[in-house]
Amino acid sequence: MHSVFNMNIVVATTALLIITSCFASTTDLFPKPRLIGGRIVGGEIVDIRDVPYQISLLYNGFHICGGSLISKTKVLSAAHCVYKQSTSVFSIRTGSSRMGFGGKVVKVTNITSHPLYNPRNVDYDFSVLELEDYQEKGVVQSFVTLPEQDDNVEDGVMMMVSGWGSTKNSSESNSLLRAVKVPKFNQEECNRAYQIYGGVTDRMICAGYDKGGKDACQGDSGGPMVDAEHKTLVGVVSWGYGCAVPNYPGIYSKVSSVRDWIKETSGV
Repeated sequence: MHSVFNMNIVVATTALLIITSCFASTTDLFPKPRLIGGRIVGGEIVDIRDVPYQISLLYNGFHICGGSLISKTKVLSAAHCVYKQSTSVFSIRTGSSRMGFGGKVVKVTNITSHPLYNPRNVDYDFSVLELEDYQEKGVVQSFVTLPEQDDNVEDGVMMMVSGWGSTKNSSESNSLLRAVKVPKFNQEECNRAYQIYGGVTDRMICAGYDKGGKDACQGDSGGPMVDAEHKTLVGVVSWGYGCAVPNYPGIYSKVSSVRDWIKETSGV
């Protein structure tokens, strides 16, 4: 009993170090924002068949972040999820709605983070993970559609964010995949709200409600935000203040801003 408890502490501490390490030197510049390590707040349980591109990113076998399959052997996730870590400690679980069970576990063989990734303000928060070849027969999965370079989304368009993690509700387990729908938030208003943290850049896109209540949060980092109607990958879960806090929408890395880099890096 004690050994299991101690192992949980080690795993939780390791994940926390990964998620927060890139902000270790920023406290003298801005108040520290939270990286969305992962939870869906105000969402509902979904089946992997509803989001078959969703993967769980594993660190030494334990879930720490999300990601999106963009081809059989390529995943798009967040740079802060893998920052300064060895490729050998990472794998992914694909084709399962349950965190830690089912589907197929596949090793990560190479990681390419965006060369302009800035851990101080979380700009260019993108990484492409290459997977070992594997037999996908019987695995529930498909690949998410990518936008064109510099495609823009109008304010109010509904987005769907999915992932595992804390739900801010003790009666809601985070072991099952959840999703929440949130509207695209006005960029200028979002920038004003986050001025105390240095604002948002053109590589970021915001989504959420003025009143809060629905959001992504710690444990969802790197996961997908798709256009709810067309299922195009608009954003990668990145950072924000609190979780589902009024007037502080979640901030996502804008996929269309680096579409050419994704193509160059992944061939997709």
